[in-house]
Amino acid sequence: MNASGYTRILVIILAALALAACPGKKNKKHDDDGGSVPPPSPSYYVNASTGSNANAGTQAAPFKTITHAMTVATASGSTVHVAAGLYDDLNNVETFPIMVPAGVLLIGDEPNKGAGSVETEIRGGGQVPSFPVGTSAAVVPGAGSTIAGFKITNTDSAASSGRHGVYFSNSTVTLRNNTVTANVYGVYVDASTNHVITGNRIDFNANGLGFINGGVGSKVENNVISNNSFGVEYDVAGGDLGGGSAGSVGGNVLTCNTYTDLVTLAPTPITIFANSNRWDHTTPTRACTFVQDDICDYNGTATINAAPAAQAVTPNPVCPS
Repeated sequence: MNASGYTRILVIILAALALAACPGKKNKKHDDDGGSVPPPSPSYYVNASTGSNANAGTQAAPFKTITHAMTVATASGSTVHVAAGLYDDLNNVETFPIMVPAGVLLIGDEPNKGAGSVETEIRGGGQVPSFPVGTSAAVVPGAGSTIAGFKITNTDSAASSGRHGVYFSNSTVTLRNNTVTANVYGVYVDASTNHVITGNRIDFNANGLGFINGGVGSKVENNVISNNSFGVEYDVAGGDLGGGSAGSVGGNVLTCNTYTDLVTLAPTPITIFANSNRWDHTTPTRACTFVQDDICDYNGTATINAAPAAQAVTPNPVCPS
């Protein structure tokens, strides 16, 4: 073997020894190689009683208002945890509507749907930006955001076009485990799609849930929609209440709404899926007497699939006042 051959062998041996001496190097991932674990999404805390907006928003030093938290928690994936208390425009100086940034999770008291012994209540309303004057809402969720665990009531006396609790003007919103009550529309779905509306109590509103100009692709399941004048209103083809293409399992309780549990006002043909829900009557009544009807197709334009699940009250409901 010539000298150059020996030299190559020596270089290979030395390289192998160097690699063996630094075993971590061969599997180390660089921070910029795309394989690193991303940092955790930030969390912030709000407490109306003990917080201050001069604080850092930590659990030990929470913010005072949700409004302020929404100006800090702007990154998608951020979570804002809200302690029980009253969040309004008088006592807690909130600014309405509360605008939730895209992708942000606003979380209150989910186990009690915001209505625990000390309520986690958003109370107030204000003009929805870029919408006709008089369009008022308590909460306007951003695209991909989540609202969970609040009692939500709009008390805006200046609203002329309706006091809405939650106003959906952005898509892919999750609304879960809330109590939405004492509004003109509890949940108003404008031009937006693909929501998840689950586990809520929507009650004692003039209109409970309204698909007014959107809602296609939305999954609506396991909600209690009761004691409204109209329970669910469809002006257009909207959310899947059970058995439709969005994959809703149903499980909604549609009872004790004064006029009708479900009403369609669409001027052109639409199809609604509302299977596997609980209605007032064993076979859901289909009429427009506006005296506790189950289903009213006002213009005769809708195909409504409504095979019932187990019933809430049969045949004559006794509803709470």
